Amino acid sequence: MAFAKEGAKVAVMAHSEHSARGTADEVQRAGGDATAIWGDLTDLGEPSRQTAQALAWLGGLDVLVHNAGWTLTRPFLEDGPEYWRQVLGLNLVVAIAITKHALPALIESQGVIVSVSSDAGRAGMGGEAVYAAAKGGLTAFTKSIAQEVARHGVRANVVSPGLVRTRIIDLNREDPRAAKVIERIVARNPQRRMAEPEEVAAAVLFLASAGASHITGQVLSVNGGLQMT
Repeated sequence: MAFAKEGAKVAVMAHSEHSARGTADEVQRAGGDATAIWGDLTDLGEPSRQTAQALAWLGGLDVLVHNAGWTLTRPFLEDGPEYWRQVLGLNLVVAIAITKHALPALIESQGVIVSVSSDAGRAGMGGEAVYAAAKGGLTAFTKSIAQEVARHGVRANVVSPGLVRTRIIDLNREDPRAAKVIERIVARNPQRRMAEPEEVAAAVLFLASAGASHITGQVLSVNGGLQMT
C-alpha cells in the first residue's frame, strides 16, 4: 500500500490466493495498480515461476521487498523437522530463491532490495529459536548480496522490526504461554507498544528511495527502542 501510494506498480507475491488477492484488491480500490501472484513458495520451483510472472507484468523491476514472515512462539523442544522446514523455508529460503531469479532485472535497473528481518534475528528470542535463526540468516544474506552487487549500482538493506501488530501476533496470542511472552516484550519496550504495520512500511519505503542512495548493507531497526545496539 505504501509503494502504491507513491505511484508504484505492485506485484504481490504470496503463499495463498486469499492473501495475494486481498492485498492487490486493496491497492486497486485505493486507485493503485497491482496484480496478485500466488503459489507454494517453499516449493523451489514456484519462486522461479512467480518471479517470471511478476517481471512480465511489471515490465522490469526497481524494488524487491522480502516481507514474508511466520512463526509460532513455543519452546524449541516442542519443535520438529517439519516445523523447522516450514519456518526456515518461509523466512529465509524463499527470499534466497526469489533474489536469485530477480537479481538480473535489478542489476539492469540499478534497483533496490529491502529485506524485512526481525530483532529476534539480531538478539535471539526465547520461544522462537528457529525463526531467530532464519531471520538472522536473512540479514546476513542481504548484507552479503549488498557486497556483491554494489558495483552494479544495486543496493540491499534490512528493516528489523520488533513486535508488529499483525495477524501473526493474533495467532500466537491464542496460546496462553505465547501471550505472556508477547506481554513481557511489550512491557520491556521503552515506548510500551508494538509497531504498527505502516511504521515498518515507512522504513522500507525510505530505504527504497533516492534519499537512501548512499545506504547499503545496513540494518534499520523499527522497534521502539527495544534493542539499541
